[in-house]
Amino acid sequence: MLTLIVALAALAEAPKGIDEAALKKLQGSWQVTAQEHGGKRSPAKELASLTLEVARSRFTTRDGGDVKEDAEVVHLDARATPAAVDLKITAGPDRDKVIKGIWKLDGEELTVCIAEPGRERPKEFKGAEGMGQTLLAFKRAKK
Repeated sequence: MLTLIVALAALAEAPKGIDEAALKKLQGSWQVTAQEHGGKRSPAKELASLTLEVARSRFTTRDGGDVKEDAEVVHLDARATPAAVDLKITAGPDRDKVIKGIWKLDGEELTVCIAEPGRERPKEFKGAEGMGQTLLAFKRAKK
């Protein structure tokens, strides 16, 4: 499910419906530190090579140097409680589907919870069994 948040290149401008000040805070590279889906946590050794790159309104997840999938932010609202994000998948079998999520940024740590395509936005940060959502934790990568 981590592969639902990714991108290949930056856009010249952020699309409408995006809180640009919040998006600016998310820019950069992030190391995946935890992932939970269906009540199962991914082993740390599986996460060691996973990263998220945020470049303008595009998100790219990589496993080592390989791009896993990509998505474009189509909505970002830091004023919502919790903060909301909608991502449009730009490649692969789920191309053009929109996934809804929530996020929080605490210093250099980012937490995101996303629903599977077609499901409602998560209301809380959980990746429990039967919820159809994935919980991800990231730490900003050192430059």
